[in-house]
Amino acid sequence: MSGDPSSYGYVQIMEEIAESAKLNMNESDILKVFAVSGAILQSVLGIFLKHAHGNSDLALLAVIYNLVKYTAPVFIFAIVYGMVKGNQHTKTGHFYKEKFYELVIPYFLWATASLIFIPSLQVNRHATSFWSLIESYVVGNSSSQYWYTVMMLQFQVLMPVLIYTCYKFLSKPSRVIPLLVVSFLFFGAWLWMYDTYVFHGVYATSLRYLDRFFVSYFIYGLLGGIAWVYKDKFDGILHRIQFILIPVMLLLLIWTNREFFSFGFEDMSFGNLIYLKPSMTLYSLVVIALIYMLARHLLLVQSRTLPFYKWLSTYAYRAFTANVFILYVVLKLFGGLVDQLPFLVALVLVYLTTVACSFCVVYGFAKGYSLIKRTFMKNEMAVQAEH
Repeated sequence: MSGDPSSYGYVQIMEEIAESAKLNMNESDILKVFAVSGAILQSVLGIFLKHAHGNSDLALLAVIYNLVKYTAPVFIFAIVYGMVKGNQHTKTGHFYKEKFYELVIPYFLWATASLIFIPSLQVNRHATSFWSLIESYVVGNSSSQYWYTVMMLQFQVLMPVLIYTCYKFLSKPSRVIPLLVVSFLFFGAWLWMYDTYVFHGVYATSLRYLDRFFVSYFIYGLLGGIAWVYKDKFDGILHRIQFILIPVMLLLLIWTNREFFSFGFEDMSFGNLIYLKPSMTLYSLVVIALIYMLARHLLLVQSRTLPFYKWLSTYAYRAFTANVFILYVVLKLFGGLVDQLPFLVALVLVYLTTVACSFCVVYGFAKGYSLIKRTFMKNEMAVQAEH
């Protein structure tokens, strides 16, 4: 360590990864890693629309975007799965306080950084007054990706309802199927309403924020809670259908691509690729099942990759909140090189650089905060000892 100071940060990360192997892991950790990786890739793909040289590049971006258009459902499933697993007896006040520092503060800081340094990234209504600034934080308008955070935070607020539903109401197995049937019928009606009246419909502007309302994703949270409470049965069902999941996923991917390409290549917008439609809902459910089964397999065989997944999942949310700002900086550093390199090569390089920098930056901030906190605590203890 003393012989090579430049390797200190790397050694610290490796030590933390090794330490994380001793921590409890569950499927939600691995699900979160896949979700944040896909979400960051969506940010990069959106930027690369401006660098596409023709329809072939646009088609490539569209197919990849469809492929990773599972992130919000996977996040919600993982969040509720982990929440229900670990908070059955947690006091609501303690939970909210913990999540405020863990989730709200990072979002507020990175959203503020985006508003100050990259105001051009704002979507929908730009912040031009105090109240429009508040609206920007509440609905996630400071960039096209922050609606994820706004939507996910709602499920944290609903923690008491979710815990009650999973441990009290669903304590009788006979209630599970009726609740799922009613929930899917309601969700299907919600999708129809959104597709008919909101998506390119008469209420496209007045109801444009429904896509980040928790009702639009509650089905994934409900399944996440049930997956933990009835884990053995859930795992058994997935085991019986595992061989059809990949073929079904590919068929659904073809369906979603046909829908998207029907809009044409002129002025292509990923805004036409939405979660709230039957094809993407089914695709997301199948992908959740596949990632969950992979996670379960890795846990059963005690894979050597588990410490890395645990470390990545620890910083996943913070890396996501940072990625939009980091991507902007990365693109500035790459400069004209993005257009000089082969399109796919540039895409992969920018994506990997953004992922690496996002995790490293938030890791550095976390370590810096811990160091400052320990220093203040030592000084306070020293002052108390003197008196």
